[in-house]
Amino acid sequence: MMRSAALVTVLVFAGSCQTYDFERVVPLAVAQTTDKTIVASKRLKPNVMMLVDNSGSMLLPTNSAAAGCPAGCGTQTMQCPATCPTRISDLKSAMATFLQTSATIARLGVTIYPTDTLCKPSSNVDVPLPAKTNTDDGTDSSLTMTAQQVNARIQALTPTGGTPTGTSLEFLGTIGDLNDSADFRDDFVLLLTDGLPNCNDANPNQLCGCGGACSPAQVTSCGCTTSTCSNALCAKGCLDQDGAVEKVKALRQKGIRTIVVGFGADLASGSGPIVLNAMAREGGFARECQNGTDAECGGSAGSCNTNTKQCTTSFFQAANGTELAAALRKISESFQGDPCVFTLSARPSDPRYLSVVIDGQSLAATPTTYSYDFNSNKVTFLGALCTKLNTSTTQNPVNVEFRIVERF
Repeated sequence: MMRSAALVTVLVFAGSCQTYDFERVVPLAVAQTTDKTIVASKRLKPNVMMLVDNSGSMLLPTNSAAAGCPAGCGTQTMQCPATCPTRISDLKSAMATFLQTSATIARLGVTIYPTDTLCKPSSNVDVPLPAKTNTDDGTDSSLTMTAQQVNARIQALTPTGGTPTGTSLEFLGTIGDLNDSADFRDDFVLLLTDGLPNCNDANPNQLCGCGGACSPAQVTSCGCTTSTCSNALCAKGCLDQDGAVEKVKALRQKGIRTIVVGFGADLASGSGPIVLNAMAREGGFARECQNGTDAECGGSAGSCNTNTKQCTTSFFQAANGTELAAALRKISESFQGDPCVFTLSARPSDPRYLSVVIDGQSLAATPTTYSYDFNSNKVTFLGALCTKLNTSTTQNPVNVEFRIVERF
């Protein structure tokens, strides 16, 4: 994935014997994105690094209104009883089922955050991806063993501390196995979180400079995610939406897509869904509704935009363990995509500003080559080209390139 930007400059040449009146022109900014994909129809299993939120808020009830949940439970000093499902207990239950039944769908690993009792982000991988292989033949046993290790790590979690989501995502961008473009595998980060990133000492909305005299506007911009945003938490406690979204965007530019899963009943409103929707849209794996129905988007949890074929709730939302298991199942089904259909990482300002190149040859959109749907931002290859993609192998791959021009 490469991204470059150029400025269009208007050059004015004046003849020596004539004079002209020119209207002042504001330079137009143009950005070009290039998506490069090597396609092998027998898709190798993707690399999926799970990034699991183990912050203190994971102790909270999945639904605080549930009958078995005492008022105020969900803290280190007042943990919820077994009769009250919490975010962490539902996560452990759903992940145990998922990792036992879907151990071989992908090359799985896990990274946990935070790594201390306050705000230290991920700085190491808890369970690494399985050893590299050129094919998937005979790897099911090793994938199953790794999934068992991932499950054991998740079952041992004890939530504490803040939610340094942005800086933990940044760390995952340095993992070599997710940056190997020559392994013919898709790369994903699967983020499992209850929603509110913080712990950014460089947060521009921090309250450190105003002390006890912060204006209402400053307090609103901070969006405090903890019981207080003063003293040591004057920056760490503020909502880090922009920072987290930028880290997801940076991963996407490296060819690493982020799948966002949020759980807990309070994600139906407030800042949580706003943050997670923004992250999911930048992550390159927003929820879709190809049939144009609200049911594909979870019914009451979200609706379908029939023009764009995307769900209004872009992240995978789960109010409880059962819904989390269903979301994980849905995600696993998406890993084996149609090799003839591509979702672009950026939208051209006009369909004319999209160039499609196959094995170095530029193509025009025709009934026998490809079609482009502007609303869904998808390219569909047709006829012999689709057959070529379907019959490609890791030994004889097809190089697919999209050059996308955006004006702003």
